[in-house]
Amino acid sequence: MGTKVIHVSDISGREGTGEELGRLVIHQHPDFQQVPITLDVLPEEMKTLEAATQLVVIEYFAPGSRRGERLTVTMEDFSRLAPDGTDMKAVVFQALIDQQGRATKAARSADGGQPAPSRRSKVDYTTLEHAGEPHRGRITETEKRLVRENLDEINRRLRAQGMREIDPTEEAMKDRYGL
Repeated sequence: MGTKVIHVSDISGREGTGEELGRLVIHQHPDFQQVPITLDVLPEEMKTLEAATQLVVIEYFAPGSRRGERLTVTMEDFSRLAPDGTDMKAVVFQALIDQQGRATKAARSADGGQPAPSRRSKVDYTTLEHAGEPHRGRITETEKRLVRENLDEINRRLRAQGMREIDPTEEAMKDRYGL
């Protein structure tokens, strides 16, 4: 008695030899948290997919919302945000120029009109001026205390600077600042 192994595509159910089937590994999917998941597929099934090579990652804050929604969209979809006849690349470039101009102006007014240093100086997050700003470093006890004691004032400053606010109801923020 012998055993016959039949290989089939997980997508179409079509038969193929073990040498004909490839593997499709799903590393991220919005409906499945238990990744990676592997599927057996035939090469012609993969030809129908087009890789999105130019992606834009954005975060949208709805009016009055403290929490943003992070989206990954194709460059084509992102460009459709601009009205007909408007180049989205030009819109973004102008926003970048305006943003850099505001940062330079703020730096000059903060140091009495002196030009901003060409290298980024180290920011002291243990001061009321910078406490609560997003940064990659460790949150010190001093910064935590400043945020807890001055949350409203810090959120006003963050909002005015176009930064994310500290939401005391969000678990990550609670843990980060000891709220």
